[in-house]
Amino acid sequence: MVSVAYRLLITSLLTLASASVYAQRDRDTYNPGNQSFEVAGQANIAGTNAPASNVPVRLERFSGGIIDQVNTDERGRFRFGNLQRGYYRVIINAAPRFAPSQQDADLSLLFKAYLVFTLASTGSAGSPGSINDVIDARVPATARAEFTRGREALGRKDDKEAVVHFQKAISLYPEFFEAHFLLGTAFVDQREWEKAESEFLSALAIKPDNAPVMLALGEVYWREKRYDEAEKILLEGLKLEERNWHGHFTLSRLYWDKGEVMKAGPEIGRTLQLKPDFAEAHLLAGNILLRLNQPQRAQVEYEEYLRLAPKGEYAGQARNLLRRLQNPQPEQKQ
Repeated sequence: MVSVAYRLLITSLLTLASASVYAQRDRDTYNPGNQSFEVAGQANIAGTNAPASNVPVRLERFSGGIIDQVNTDERGRFRFGNLQRGYYRVIINAAPRFAPSQQDADLSLLFKAYLVFTLASTGSAGSPGSINDVIDARVPATARAEFTRGREALGRKDDKEAVVHFQKAISLYPEFFEAHFLLGTAFVDQREWEKAESEFLSALAIKPDNAPVMLALGEVYWREKRYDEAEKILLEGLKLEERNWHGHFTLSRLYWDKGEVMKAGPEIGRTLQLKPDFAEAHLLAGNILLRLNQPQRAQVEYEEYLRLAPKGEYAGQARNLLRRLQNPQPEQKQ
């Protein structure tokens, strides 16, 4: 159970915003108590609706990291129990029988998520199966095959190979929305901001109101220090997908960079509502609280960052800040 002190700390960040945001925080309090959370579901075979039995189902944290893996039973069912509140990703990769498939599960407010997978069978030669359930049916099979190879390469964190396959997919079908989006994602991983921007803009030309692409483009603009453009599109994206924790986190970083701490506070508070186990959000919350002259609460945030990421990129700096907060130097007499 989250401590009273921690709830008060997050409330202090959120109350920098309007009363309506505070009311929303009060309703969404991260306080699971003794309630158990679970992700369950059913896997069926496309075309026949027969259960897909004995296929591996993997549960991962939304931010990465495997939690558990089970096989579906004879009726195609699976279940992961005793989970904590948060966001999860469920992946079925049963090659060569079926094409890979994945879905996200939101346990931030609900205690149980139930997912239904429709698995596309692969061809006899092991070629990628149809993914018409997530991709426009007009996409040629050759372009789909390249897209699947690119997505698999992205899953292996082989960004260079992924780029090659996504570019081939787009050359075969220029209006391939998903390929533009994932190609932009690969360029972000390579820190090639201009190329990423170009692909996200191409994706938005095909689907103008797609929140994930808008938020991804907002992050690119932020990294390019194009703050006004970044703020505009991030706010537009969050209107469409208000519970996107990464969008709120990017917006908070943007306001922090601009020195607008009173705007950064509510956004990092919302991030921590939606993603309480995200280490870097705690680090930024600590920085904001320190700037607001709340050193004790900042100390709590730095400690939480180190608990979640003891070997994180900023762990050394966080420890130095903690030492200074725990052992403040007396003022020198003139």
